[in-house]
Amino acid sequence: MGRRPAASPAGRAGLWRHGDAGVEAVRAAGRQRPARGPLPAAGRETGVTTLADPGTDCGRIFATGRWQDAWLAGGMEATAAHVRLRAGDVPVTLQLVTDSPLWRGYEGDAELPPVWEGPVAYLSTVYAVANPLNQVPDASGTVARALEIAGEWDAKALVVTNLEPGPALESLPRPDALVRLDATCRLRLADGMDGYLDGLATSHRGRLRRYHRRGAQAGLTYHDRDRTEAGHVLPAFARLTRQSAERHGTPPLYSEAALRALLEVPGTRLLSADLDGRPAAGLLSFEWDGCLVLWAAGIDYALLKTHFPYYFLIYEAIAAAAERGCRWVDFGRGNLEFKQRLGFHPVDLWSPVYLLARRPAYAGRLAEMHRRISDFLGRPG
Repeated sequence: MGRRPAASPAGRAGLWRHGDAGVEAVRAAGRQRPARGPLPAAGRETGVTTLADPGTDCGRIFATGRWQDAWLAGGMEATAAHVRLRAGDVPVTLQLVTDSPLWRGYEGDAELPPVWEGPVAYLSTVYAVANPLNQVPDASGTVARALEIAGEWDAKALVVTNLEPGPALESLPRPDALVRLDATCRLRLADGMDGYLDGLATSHRGRLRRYHRRGAQAGLTYHDRDRTEAGHVLPAFARLTRQSAERHGTPPLYSEAALRALLEVPGTRLLSADLDGRPAAGLLSFEWDGCLVLWAAGIDYALLKTHFPYYFLIYEAIAAAAERGCRWVDFGRGNLEFKQRLGFHPVDLWSPVYLLARRPAYAGRLAEMHRRISDFLGRPG
């Protein structure tokens, strides 16, 4: 699940994300939300889902100690300290971060200079699509403890990442800023692959089937590898994620070491469309509690418009998930327009920010960051 570059070659009209499970441009227009406005309400609709149907299913993988341990072991973020807190029975990692490539990616999306002038505490990592706190009805005590520790660490702020509208977010004390960094896209698989395809608009269904067929005719084959099998093709997949970053002029968001560490998490799979024994497109995914989370993507762009490996891979991944009885597919962040054409529905991800260094400039930068990312996402408010 990687990040977009600061701007597409055409400027602010388009937005691309590499690495994340999406490839197409998003055209956006939006308006500002006051940084200290009301928290999103529990009854707010989020596409096909509402908060009565919380994102706990798709977020449970990130609420496991195994996922959190593996992410820390991968060393992708520069972490000066960390501690494991609990919210009821749910573990959540608080880390003091001196550099987060993904946070820098969001600053790039907003075309802003760095927000912070020192280390920042993150309650969960911004790389997790869902904050573990989404699993609990009241996260206020955990956030209060995190604020104490962040103050002891002399952090500039505490960022509580990727909360969905719902009870946990509503339970928090009023933040100094509320930033919607992104949205994740979900599909409820209620009626199998046939039901999924029947629910698509005719033009989108036809395109998906056509490109899948062309990919198969061009020699693509679908592979679902567990951690043992994935290790053999992981270097090639990591190169694809780097290729995406280089294509758009951004630093890589995932190292091979970070990806390899995550292979140790139960339920991790590397899904790929292979050509001549090598991945032409791949998705590092997690399958947990009936939900398939497509987390990080890599694509051979030289084959994108000749072999259609990404469409081929998406079709096969959804079909396989439906056959296994998965209830949900979470397609990750970014490229909302593309994913909505494929029947996925966006769910907003909010990050309350508590300032520990009383710098008036921080609140202003965060408000502007929220406004500009809202424009990019095409989700005003």
